[in-house]
Amino acid sequence: MRPAPQPPRRYRTIMAASLVAAGMLWPERGTADGALAVGLPKDVAAEGFAYGFAINKPNAAEANNQALADCKTPAQGVDQRAQALCAVVQSFHNQCFAVAMDPKDATPGVGWAVEDSKQGAGRSALDKCKATAGDDRRDFCEVTHTDCDGTAK
Repeated sequence: MRPAPQPPRRYRTIMAASLVAAGMLWPERGTADGALAVGLPKDVAAEGFAYGFAINKPNAAEANNQALADCKTPAQGVDQRAQALCAVVQSFHNQCFAVAMDPKDATPGVGWAVEDSKQGAGRSALDKCKATAGDDRRDFCEVTHTDCDGTAK
């Protein structure tokens, strides 16, 4: 039994190159977008703080809409005055976000960040929280939420 005839080498090379080129030009599948929305009143100690997020959405518009809806959704312990101020503060792709707060009620410490890694986002959010917490509360700030979009870690 004879092996099946192989196409000429030139033909195989052209086909391989065509497949590679098509793969590069095809719209990227599995892309993801994220967004962070924040409701930040002038007096965080009196009116609280609200946030919402979305990750791994098919496009930025959907991520923004979900983050905003999440921020405005009534939740126990979240002041409606802060939720009324919710707005998207950042959209992102293959990045991580973090939110840091002083866990004690009626304190002003809060911060958020979007970075290339969870560690970087957490560090930046914590720094921002400490900057707003005041000297007597800065050491109480802690990262309360962090997550990543797409391939970020």
